[in-house]
Amino acid sequence: MSVLESLIDAVTYAALRTKLAWLTHKVHAHAETVNRLAAEVDDTAEQMQDASETMKALAVDDATTAEFADASLTMLGARTAAGEYTAAADGASAAADAAKSTTENDHGGIADAVDTSPVEMAEAAFYTQQ
Repeated sequence: MSVLESLIDAVTYAALRTKLAWLTHKVHAHAETVNRLAAEVDDTAEQMQDASETMKALAVDDATTAEFADASLTMLGARTAAGEYTAAADGASAAADAAKSTTENDHGGIADAVDTSPVEMAEAAFYTQQ
C-alpha cells in the first residue's frame, strides 16, 4: 500500500494527523542517519588524506602513495555527495514539518470544534455556504 493510498484510507483528521506524525518522525530519523553517515564519510576522507601525506613524508614509494591519494580523492568526492544528500534530507525534514503544521493549523480548529460540540455533526451539505 502506498503512502497516498494509506492517507486516502485515513478519512478522519485524527487518523491523518497520526499518519503525518509517524511519517514526519520517519523522515527525521532518516535525516539523522544521513547526517551521521556523512560525518563518517568526512572523517574517513580526512584520514585517507592524512595517510597519504604521512606516507609521502616517510618517502614511501610513489605507487603506494598514489593509491592512498586516489582513495582520498574518491572519499573527498563521496564527502561532497554526502553533503548534498544531507542538505536534501534536511530539506525533506523541513517539508515534513511544514506539511504537519499546515494540516494542524488549517484543520485542527475544525477537529477541536467537532470533538467538543455538544451535538452530533450534521450532514456535510448543511455546512455548505452559498
